[in-house]
Amino acid sequence: MIYDPIRASRELGLKRRFDWSGFAALAVLAVLSVVLFYKESFVQFVDFNVHMNIAGEFDFADPHSITSRLAYPMWHILVSILFQLGLPLNWAAVAVSTVCKLVTYVLAWWIIDMFSARQVKSWLVSVLAFAAVITTGLWIRSVSYYVYNGVGSPNVWHNPTQLAVSAAMLMVIPWLLHCWYEFERMLSEGKTNVMLPWWKIIVLAVLCMGSLACKPTFMQALLPAAFVMYLVELIRHKTEWRYFGQIVLAFVPAAGYFLLQYLYYTGVVVEFTSGVEFGVTARSAWLAVRNTLMMSACPLAALVACWRKGMFKDRAVVLGVLMTIFSVLEAMAFRETGMREGHGNFNWAAYSSAFFMWVTMTGVFLRSFISDVKNGMCLTRKAGYAVTLALFAWHMVSGVYYIYHLLTHPSAF
Repeated sequence: MIYDPIRASRELGLKRRFDWSGFAALAVLAVLSVVLFYKESFVQFVDFNVHMNIAGEFDFADPHSITSRLAYPMWHILVSILFQLGLPLNWAAVAVSTVCKLVTYVLAWWIIDMFSARQVKSWLVSVLAFAAVITTGLWIRSVSYYVYNGVGSPNVWHNPTQLAVSAAMLMVIPWLLHCWYEFERMLSEGKTNVMLPWWKIIVLAVLCMGSLACKPTFMQALLPAAFVMYLVELIRHKTEWRYFGQIVLAFVPAAGYFLLQYLYYTGVVVEFTSGVEFGVTARSAWLAVRNTLMMSACPLAALVACWRKGMFKDRAVVLGVLMTIFSVLEAMAFRETGMREGHGNFNWAAYSSAFFMWVTMTGVFLRSFISDVKNGMCLTRKAGYAVTLALFAWHMVSGVYYIYHLLTHPSAF
């Protein structure tokens, strides 16, 4: 099994297979995105409208108008460029957000295709990738009457910076996995003092910085997850410090930018924004765990159902689990004070982690299920697959209902 999606693309070939089913899903997603984002562009005091108006105030002749306003400017700069080229502001915001959603779908399609080792028909990959980019947390009326509020979602439709970072995340992690598996491959060939070509390290650094320019929430989960994964491997491969030094250098610019972003966010760099308090309570712990279980019920069930010896050789699974753990810890321990009190922005890393788990475990489930169908499976594994598929159906109903809710409700939540 090739766990490296970059290498798998080369070895399996690129002939397949973004066919009519993928383009049909893209068309449906494009129409859906345009309608929802256009509607939200008129809802005042909601993230989409607020970020759109901030982008409209950018002045490229005065860089201070950008740097003094935002710690993560990517989406805003792209919108501002289209706006200053003559496109109406709301349509510029809709266009950039729709492209982000479509890029996320294409990347999710590719990752699922690679992680499933191309063992299923293209149309099924298209359907499952579409499901991954519209799914939301389980809709339980007594808990999440408005689907999103109070729980969160792997996919949000009202926050454009989260749309941007979701696409960036699906660029960073495959390349990070590639950088690990190349090291592992060279070790297996008997090489010592392994170092990757420096251009690969530079690409990793640029991708990490790009994701932070979209929004820091993904790195909020990835930085500690990658640190733990690589620390364990450094202990196992003490003599290969050169490679691990390269990885550290790739993450240093991102870590510095990440720190600067939170200095901005907490009011150290810019006054009158917000503050942060730290502390775990029984309620904050329960809500963090509950919300993650509701957002990731299906992929977490798939993790259990597909479990077998050697599963953690797949470093996408390792990173997904670690990101989930750290995002839960952060959600239960950090809270905002000041003008952003109650906004719940420290929950957003959990949204990114949940979405990544959805994409990863969809591919893992496919290859595991197909293998078990071919080789036979015990009753326990059949039950695990049945539970996973039932939860998948519940998530899909919740996701479709949420879209219906957004189309028919005056709020963007």
